[in-house]
Formats: sequence, structure tokens, C-alpha cells
Amino acid sequence: MPTKTLRILSFLGKAAGLALLLVGPFSGTPVGLTVFAVSSFLRDAVNRMGDLADDGKPKDSFKT
Repeated sequence: MPTKTLRILSFLGKAAGLALLLVGPFSGTPVGLTVFAVSSFLRDAVNRMGDLADDGKPKDSFKT
């Protein structure tokens, strides 16, 4: 359940970042790119922390 939620939240964050980058009052500014990058970084960080919490070894056993 948490991995599916993380996948959905990551997708929503990336979609919001792209929308901010392409349309709206912030179009053409780095705000959308920042939102997109932070979303990707957070997903990778949660994957890494979940992997270490899962069995204590960084072997990619916790994937979203």
C-alpha cells in the first residue's frame, strides 16, 4: 500500500511540475523544474530509506 501511494504522489508531483513549467503564471520560470526535480529526488530518497529499513542492506529490494 505505501509503495503505491508513493508512486501516485510522485506522479502527481511530476505532473504539477510540468504543468507549472509549461502553463500558468509561472511558465518559463524554474519553479516548475524545481517541483519536478524535488519530486524525483524525494521518490529516490524514500526508496533508499525503505530499502535500508527493509533489511538493512542497500540491494534495491524496496521499489515503487
